[in-house]
Amino acid sequence: MKSKMLLSKSLSLLTFAGVLCSSLSAPGIVMAATPSESGAWTLLESSSDEFNGTSLDSAKWANGIWYETSSDLAFKPENVSVENGNLVLTAKKEDHKGKAYTIGSVESKFEVPGTDSYVEVRAKVLDQKANVLSAIWLQSSPLTYALNPNPEIDIMESFDYSKLSSTIHVWNESPSLHLQLGTNNWDTGYSDISQDYHTYGLERRDGTLRFYFDGQLAWEKRASYDSFAQLSRHMVLSLEGHLGSPVDQYLPSQFLVDYVRTYYHSDFSGIPDEGTYQIVNRKSGLSLSVPEASVHDKTQLIQSQYEGADNEKWTLSKNKDFTYCIQNINSGKYVDLSADAHVTSNGTSITQYSYHGDPNQKWYLVPTDHGYFKIISALSGKSLCVQDASTESSAKIIQWTYEGADTNDEWMLVEL
Repeated sequence: MKSKMLLSKSLSLLTFAGVLCSSLSAPGIVMAATPSESGAWTLLESSSDEFNGTSLDSAKWANGIWYETSSDLAFKPENVSVENGNLVLTAKKEDHKGKAYTIGSVESKFEVPGTDSYVEVRAKVLDQKANVLSAIWLQSSPLTYALNPNPEIDIMESFDYSKLSSTIHVWNESPSLHLQLGTNNWDTGYSDISQDYHTYGLERRDGTLRFYFDGQLAWEKRASYDSFAQLSRHMVLSLEGHLGSPVDQYLPSQFLVDYVRTYYHSDFSGIPDEGTYQIVNRKSGLSLSVPEASVHDKTQLIQSQYEGADNEKWTLSKNKDFTYCIQNINSGKYVDLSADAHVTSNGTSITQYSYHGDPNQKWYLVPTDHGYFKIISALSGKSLCVQDASTESSAKIIQWTYEGADTNDEWMLVEL
């Protein structure tokens, strides 16, 4: 039975306690939450895996990644297994797909959130003597124009077995452009990290990436693109051929992963129950609304004076990952971040759309103060916001990096 290790990092944490308040301008109960000075991180079990089973959880992982070979090595599904509480990725000397060696890799089907997240992997990298690189990284396939710049975050690659080697990249599409935007090699104090298990962590918060080795801060990097710190990504665990030719006498050899644990920076106390709500902007006092009671997909959402009509009422439903889907009572359609282009940009439109359940229809409700919430896209990590901080009726609803200074990106939920 694996011990549930506590986070040993020094992090500033927030705790949220739910309280009930009187109503706003509309009848009902205001769902409110007030943060205290201490705090907690919440484990997202749907974005984590303890590998306690006997086979790879196909609901959480894809066996293999979006390219088939790495240098002189070819990926092979049979090189992935779950044994003795570990994900096991094996490197072997055998012919496959025109290559002389085989390796294993997996990509998560779950999303690791961007904004306000911490992900930790406990692993024992493949034996240094075998000369096959082990990698723990964040990226999502397929790479798309809509998700430009398609940030990649390499939490750990075993280029140097005495150091934590971390790198960030972008992979723009249409046109294709790859840029490496930073790398760091931090001395771990070990001569060979492949001799034992270690923890490898990444915190993304306040526009900053923080890389950890065994709970120690190894690298702090201000994000050069918002998406490095905000965009959700898949977890990738792989063996790679970046070190050159493997050493046959030390094969087969294994990369062992004890767990993947993903946390969100809130304890989610005081978040609303499922039900029907008026959603009121803190700055303007106006309500989230579908203009002219439209029932069409891609209708731009606005704010308007609340009159009690169904196009101003929203049903909240909880997902297993602590996110919500938000459905309009009148149209039956869902609050949706336009995902055709510019997903990672400030100013992208928020519309209504038929349900499909992708991350651009999922939202974290995170308490701020005085009973208000920020509503954060599970995909982009940006906040539901009134364009130009307008207090006028019919102002558009967009996404924007949460700033907190102007309250056009905070909302009150009034139960109807």
